[in-house]
Amino acid sequence: MISVKDAFDNMPIAVCFFDKHGTVRLINRRMLNVSIMLLDSEMQTLTELHNALEAPPKQISVTDGAVPLYTFPDGKTLRFEEKTVTDANGTSFIQVTAADVTELAKRQAELRKENEQLSEANRRARRLYENMAEIVREEEILSMKMRVHDDIGHSILSARRALLSNEDIEAVRSNAAAWEKSIELLHHANNMPEQPDPMEYAEKRAEALGVKLIVNGDLPNNSKLRYLFSLAVRECVTNCVRHANGNEVYVTVSADGDGYTAILTNNGRVPDGRITEGGGLSALRRRIEKNNGKMTVQSLPRFALTVSLKDDEK
Repeated sequence: MISVKDAFDNMPIAVCFFDKHGTVRLINRRMLNVSIMLLDSEMQTLTELHNALEAPPKQISVTDGAVPLYTFPDGKTLRFEEKTVTDANGTSFIQVTAADVTELAKRQAELRKENEQLSEANRRARRLYENMAEIVREEEILSMKMRVHDDIGHSILSARRALLSNEDIEAVRSNAAAWEKSIELLHHANNMPEQPDPMEYAEKRAEALGVKLIVNGDLPNNSKLRYLFSLAVRECVTNCVRHANGNEVYVTVSADGDGYTAILTNNGRVPDGRITEGGGLSALRRRIEKNNGKMTVQSLPRFALTVSLKDDEK
């Protein structure tokens, strides 16, 4: 009998048995220690245990959930479970166990914290997504302003060199005209309102810059594609004013298989040589290729920008 009691006491789980009246009949050393922490005395009845678990001492914290977890002053977290068992003689007993789930509780706490952080990240992502159009617009306007500021600085330096070297007045006037055009672009960038449709915005922006936008063919209804095509239109309008001194931009749109292709040209000056992609065209190319599209730039016999995009909604 002593060896059986020792084995019962050394079980890795706290356990005790109550008879049908709720009186303790067998309890191991681990459960005895648990009862002392819960009741400040040895447990005698199942009712005592129920009451202690319902309103535990202040030093024992409870984590609410489908199955409550109890964290004791020694740092261990226990999960209590109650069920009815029957012995070989057919006598029923109520078995109560208290399993050590300390590590599991720690993992759950860490997971809960990570889930909270993930939820916050998702909330921030949703807010960012809701404001994405305005953020992108501000970034693009900032990019254009930086290019215009560079142009203004270049014009000022060129005018200064022209004045210092006593160049022809026409050279000075040319630099002044470029300077004026850059300031005009900067003014319109500061005062352009946002439009609900990206192509409407591109058309209004072109109109504000003195450029007529002529579109042949039907643009896709896919909002992502309309936005990407509008970026191409806006870049071509800006470059038409800045570099080609034109006032019309032509957009020819055609549907092809699983997507659309747009070819953009203008009525401005023909480029002097091969076009080197700068900040605006390079940024546009990154956007197009990031969305599995293709972009080509033609310099001669005249400027042409071709953008092809796949339509996932087709």
